[in-house]
Amino acid sequence: MANTPQRYVALLRGVNVGGKSLIKMSDLSQGLTAMGFSEVSTYIQSGNVLFSSTSRNEQSLASEIERAIYGLFGLEVKAVVISSWQLSEIVSAMPDKWGSDASWKYNTLFLLPPCSQDDVLTAIGELKPDIEQLIPAKGAILQSIEFSSFGRSRTGKLAALPVYKQITIRNYNTTMKLLELLQK
Repeated sequence: MANTPQRYVALLRGVNVGGKSLIKMSDLSQGLTAMGFSEVSTYIQSGNVLFSSTSRNEQSLASEIERAIYGLFGLEVKAVVISSWQLSEIVSAMPDKWGSDASWKYNTLFLLPPCSQDDVLTAIGELKPDIEQLIPAKGAILQSIEFSSFGRSRTGKLAALPVYKQITIRNYNTTMKLLELLQK
């Protein structure tokens, strides 16, 4: 069934954050539709683009989208493309009650190729298991941090590490909403 379109989400790193790499999501949707992607839509302004394609090569799709963004907006933006199946696998790796404790922050760290889980885990180092957790999942790492201990956690300092530029982060609610939208 190579010609059957597959649903994907492109996660763009650093788009519309802190007044930098500003892209109107409606313009991006139009540009990707013009490139031949179908069922293109966006979710919130931080670079979540849902689409369908007959391609089965996520890295090739990510490269196409990066080139399109450069061509349309003159911005060098990194993207990772995740299939609906892969996002479902990532969500299924979440422990029971993941996302249910309001005193904890829950994120999904999506890895931008060629970054690996080992690269991120090695850069972060030894965790403080009473206040933070990292769980490897296919193409991502699930992160939880106790809000009150954020400053003491190893993962709370992730933004200061060079490996930070090799990931794009979505919170629990966004991850779950993207999966819901992909499965419609």
